[in-house]
Amino acid sequence: MITLQALALLRPAVSAGRASPSLLRAFAAAADGPKTATPPPDTARGATADLADVFIPEPVDQVSLGKVQIMEPIFQDLGGKMRFSGQVSTVKCFENNPLVRKAFEQPGKGRVLVVDGGGSKRCALLGDNIAEMAHKNGWSGAIIYGCIRDSEDISKMPLGVKALGTYPLKSSKRDVGLADVPVTIAGVTVEPGDWVYADRDGILVSKEELKL
Repeated sequence: MITLQALALLRPAVSAGRASPSLLRAFAAAADGPKTATPPPDTARGATADLADVFIPEPVDQVSLGKVQIMEPIFQDLGGKMRFSGQVSTVKCFENNPLVRKAFEQPGKGRVLVVDGGGSKRCALLGDNIAEMAHKNGWSGAIIYGCIRDSEDISKMPLGVKALGTYPLKSSKRDVGLADVPVTIAGVTVEPGDWVYADRDGILVSKEELKL
């Protein structure tokens, strides 16, 4: 990097045409000034950080309840697809997963299933067979307030999966639960038809699709 003092010493040589090509390039780069290291937000790539910059402009220490909420950072990334998004369908269940299977049996159309499993870590609500079904039927991903199993296999699937953790025991099948009802997980209430955007940085929830 050329300092301002060195730039002043080089200016006569450049003006007289006695500078080498490499020196001329260095002089031109220095004259242009420093380049910004922070690119502008790019919502097209769907990164939660970029979306947050655009759609949550309020300072973090300013109390507000905007249209876009961020879930508490309690989930692990367990699928093979780190960045995923889509319109929401929901399931509310506790240590029983029949409705999870039933949801993923339907065409996903790029949706994300948000499962309120009550935060239980005593069994898994998603395994490799149901996850493979979800991928084949066109679901974008799943956010599970509970555990999954077969995590090594699921980590290789092109499916977004966030959950509290892993547990090898399967769930029960006796209590069906509720489908397409509002659920509250990780500090955010999610309703069917909302939009979620997820990646390694976190999960955004919006009432409307986020686009410019």
